[in-house]
Amino acid sequence: MDYSQNTKANLPHLNQVYSSIWDNHPIVGQIGGWVCDKDTGALKYKLHKTDWTKKSDGSASVLTGEDGDVMVKVPAYYLKITMEAYGQPRYEIDDTIPDRYATNGRPGFFVHPAFLTKSGKVKPYILVAAYKGYILNNQLRSVSGVKPSVSQTISSFTDRARQGRNTGANKHDITRFYERLACNLLMYIEFGDLDMQNAIGQGWTTMSESNTTGTTNSLGDRSGYVENNNGKASIRWRGIEDYWGNVWEFVNGFMISDAGYHFTNDVTKFLNIGAMETYAKDLSAKVPDGYITDMEKIPGKEWIMIPKSTGGSPSTYWCDHFWSHNPAQQNIALAGGTWNNGATCGPACWYCYHVASFTYSSIGARLSCSEEDAA
Repeated sequence: MDYSQNTKANLPHLNQVYSSIWDNHPIVGQIGGWVCDKDTGALKYKLHKTDWTKKSDGSASVLTGEDGDVMVKVPAYYLKITMEAYGQPRYEIDDTIPDRYATNGRPGFFVHPAFLTKSGKVKPYILVAAYKGYILNNQLRSVSGVKPSVSQTISSFTDRARQGRNTGANKHDITRFYERLACNLLMYIEFGDLDMQNAIGQGWTTMSESNTTGTTNSLGDRSGYVENNNGKASIRWRGIEDYWGNVWEFVNGFMISDAGYHFTNDVTKFLNIGAMETYAKDLSAKVPDGYITDMEKIPGKEWIMIPKSTGGSPSTYWCDHFWSHNPAQQNIALAGGTWNNGATCGPACWYCYHVASFTYSSIGARLSCSEEDAA
């Protein structure tokens, strides 16, 4: 089967009968919505692939929090990176579903690090919140029919993601840097394009306030947007709503200083810049803000897509905007863009200008959950 086929022409907002060759892929085809226990992250029931108002068996679902959090299950996958003669990486994913200790991979393929515990065991999947986060009874939740919570610090959102949870194997947090990179890569490979606003939709990006969660529930596990009003409708990628647009998302596990870029997937090291792995680079002079033209090539970690240079446009190179590190500060990262950022938004859009104490009315967070090693 030719999985390189672009699915742009089959998106629901074009009023066509939906079909995507990727729905049959062993990895991408398994990305989809579940209602999960709000405290343990345990899978409770699968949502209907073309209409989330129903469970997979056709009975009515409850997406407003009473049954649990609405999450999207993203399965682990094998990745291969080949550096081409012109200096850019070529990314491939395999059809093979990784086993527990990654012993069944083909030569040259490795499990994307977002799906590895500290001891090297494979996480069968990660759970990414379907919606921007909403604080309910002091917990960060993923529920339909609410305005996203904002005006909290990254630490406050992290605390609320973990509140009353993390006592079992599954650990809750806000979006992790590694997780976002893993989803970005799947998206780029599926559509064969770096201009995701063109491929999927502009998103809720030309408005004056945030949008209510759940406006794309009728798409189910599909991608696109519902209303024929591009730029004034939330988008969805395989169940994840507002992957860009609506409100910014804080991202854990990624910080920036004059000494370079710092990253980790270890929840015990989030916001501890001295404990993170560092890609050394002199950032004492600001990288000009602008549309991304190239990504850093970190030896052995070419899957880490950190903007390197700018000077592009909304329809060239990476097509998304980068607001870079503020020299002399230790900065955190925001991802995706907000309700009035227009063409600057997208999966590779980063805002790396703020310190950890910063809050704002257009900045929120997204819940995530994945297996971790026992303490």
